[in-house]
Amino acid sequence: MKLFIKVFVVSFACFVILLGSMFWAFNAHMKEDNEAITSVIVRAEDSQTNIPDDIEKSKIDIIREKANNSDRVNLVLQGIEEFRSDTMLFISFSPSEDTVLIVSIPRDTYYPRKGFVGPGQAKINAVFGAHGSKGVKTAVSDLLLDIPVDYYITVRYSGAEAIIDSLGGVPMNIKHLMIYEDTAADPPLKIHFEPGHHVLNGKEGVQFLRYRQATPGSGGHTFPDGDLGRIKSQQEFMKSAARKALSFRLPAVMATAFKFVRTDMDLQNLIRYASNATDIKMENITFKMLPGEPKFMNGGSYFMQDFAGIVDMLYELYAE
Repeated sequence: MKLFIKVFVVSFACFVILLGSMFWAFNAHMKEDNEAITSVIVRAEDSQTNIPDDIEKSKIDIIREKANNSDRVNLVLQGIEEFRSDTMLFISFSPSEDTVLIVSIPRDTYYPRKGFVGPGQAKINAVFGAHGSKGVKTAVSDLLLDIPVDYYITVRYSGAEAIIDSLGGVPMNIKHLMIYEDTAADPPLKIHFEPGHHVLNGKEGVQFLRYRQATPGSGGHTFPDGDLGRIKSQQEFMKSAARKALSFRLPAVMATAFKFVRTDMDLQNLIRYASNATDIKMENITFKMLPGEPKFMNGGSYFMQDFAGIVDMLYELYAE
């Protein structure tokens, strides 16, 4: 009996130390506290961002009611470049159905705010710098007819590189010559990929995700539809990365994410959702782009959301 008690006490002590270490690592690395940044956003009144009168209001009411009573977990994932969101994804996960919807939100999406004028301030990628990740959650919810956005996850380039490396690289079939150089960037950015099959490591993967146009005169490929073309290639990259992440690599990815990701999700839910993710199949992950189209106005290029398309997308998600 004495031996049993000793073994039990030692085992319990080890468990407490392990659990305490997890909580410390989570709070030290993943948990983000940005209360100093105001998340309050007042969207500027603008006919371009008001829901048109010809949109069926009863359909929107159904979406909001279903969303508020759904078990779906909604979050916004951001890739941050300095003080702006370079990549933004709305992710909706159903624990009961093991399905995932991933919606790419173009960084040039028109989102004017009161008190913020000047170049680029009417784009959704500028929200992070003034309002933090909580403000981005508010903006994305507003953009998507006020459905709840429960959490945010934020990662910078260094974190994305480490996560890609934890996957052992991401296989990609690159269709076009990609050449881009920016010596003014800090550090200088140099991208060069020949067409063909590649397994991209962390540094190369981030370069691929950032690419959208060639250096003039280089002979490289420029996406004819600009950032929308980049989003399509990003989605292909994410599909390939997801295939590897949903395999035996998932524990390694989660361990790396602890160090480089910032979130407002609590540890208990993070562990629960990560456990549920092991049951997700690739065929149950759907990639979409926010409905809309590019538009040049007020001296700048924007992506204008299509409210009818957003209503249809969310109605399919929640009500069908």
